[in-house]
Amino acid sequence: MTAPHLFHLAAGPSATPASDIAAADRSAKHQGPTVKIPSHVASPVDPADRGGKPKASGAKPKAALSPARKPALTPTPTPTPTPTPTPTPTGPECDGAAGLLPANYATIVTFLMAHGYTGIAAAGIAGNIYQESKGNPESIGTGGGGLIGWTPLPAGLVTGNPAADLETQLSALLTYNDQWSQYIPVLNAQTSAIQAAYIYMTDFERPGIPAAYNRETAAADVAAACHL
Repeated sequence: MTAPHLFHLAAGPSATPASDIAAADRSAKHQGPTVKIPSHVASPVDPADRGGKPKASGAKPKAALSPARKPALTPTPTPTPTPTPTPTPTGPECDGAAGLLPANYATIVTFLMAHGYTGIAAAGIAGNIYQESKGNPESIGTGGGGLIGWTPLPAGLVTGNPAADLETQLSALLTYNDQWSQYIPVLNAQTSAIQAAYIYMTDFERPGIPAAYNRETAAADVAAACHL
């Protein structure tokens, strides 16, 4: 019987022992699969490890533009119109000293002009006052007294205080004249102090003793003294 032919492996590179192969397999299992990173992909290295500042990726973002603010418009204040001062009425410049001038004639004329009478009308009234009292508010006559010789004399017009009585009687004179208010426009329409004195004598005063010459002359003197 022919003996079995034994085959021998040809000698080659030394084979790896089975035990080494098994150890390599175990190591591969612990390490996980090996991933090959393409060369064009940057290595994820922490910038801090490179010792430099991280580079920002992409384009630099532009700062957000805030909407332009229009300057606040300060409203121009409307100028407050300056009120025109009302001129204080002033009386005439009375500086006469000669003629038939009643006392207080400047005050009498100024007061009447401030209460609606013309200068000529005021001079006509002052001429009548000259005849009645010479312009003295404390004058007392037969049955009457005061600037225009009120008859009977109302209480409170003559008190012994000339300054106060003059003021009181001038106000009372306005009230007296209002009794004949229909003649006031006629009196104010006169251009002659003599004529104004006559109208006041006949339509307002109505005296028992007219003495028109004295009244008219005094009125003309007052008008001249006050430059009316």
